[in-house]
Amino acid sequence: MGKKAVVCNRCNKEITDRNDLMTGNVKMTVRPFHEKCFKKRVEEKKERASMFFDAMPFNGRYANIMTVIFLLLFLAFLTFIEVPGIALVLVLIYPIYRFISWIAIELRLPSKS
Repeated sequence: MGKKAVVCNRCNKEITDRNDLMTGNVKMTVRPFHEKCFKKRVEEKKERASMFFDAMPFNGRYANIMTVIFLLLFLAFLTFIEVPGIALVLVLIYPIYRFISWIAIELRLPSKS
């Protein structure tokens, strides 16, 4: 049984490898984009305000660094700093989106070469 194709949310064309993949937030859902399509989308959204828009993709080096920072902050809250439970949930939102991006989209494409 073959893997389901990953289709760009903007141009509706298939994304063939991870080098061209960028995942982003569209109405609180992780969606795949070609790199060029994601950049065009960011430019369009800059011109008009949009709620729940994030100009940073969920995959890539910066996203991985942010995920590690949020997870370390979560661990610090659990062990050293007493915070309300809602703060723990809020700190985990970004790592959860990153995990969803990896499981639902990135694993379906061939590895970067």
